[in-house]
Amino acid sequence: MKSTRLKARLAGAAATAVVLGGAALATAPAAAAKANLVSIDKVTLSGQHLSVALGYSCDTGYTFGLTGKVTKADEKADPVSSATGAVPAGEITCDYGTRALKLNLAQAPGSHFAPGDDVKVTVDFTEENGPGLPGEEIVTTL
Repeated sequence: MKSTRLKARLAGAAATAVVLGGAALATAPAAAAKANLVSIDKVTLSGQHLSVALGYSCDTGYTFGLTGKVTKADEKADPVSSATGAVPAGEITCDYGTRALKLNLAQAPGSHFAPGDDVKVTVDFTEENGPGLPGEEIVTTL
């Protein structure tokens, strides 16, 4: 009788291991996938050249690009000061990994930025045929 109980317990343990193992395999791709994320690390002003150091991560198979924009946080004080930059769709690497990128921005005519200015920085994912996914927006001081 002890032999039968032992065999039943072993069979039950083996069945449980098979079910749990199958469940782990079924959820593995979802666990590997990450959200498409952008993080703004630093905004740099060198002379009148602005750049944004950022990190991004996107899922394999996407052909995203990135756009960035910097404007003065107090638009009433200087509504024309802005700078923009872009990485075309398909030019960034989407492979689940977190990557770093420096996005150089071109200032609009008449724009002026100085150390100590409060600026709003926006970086978004773009796609070939228009807007993509929202990224991140911060307010920081140059």
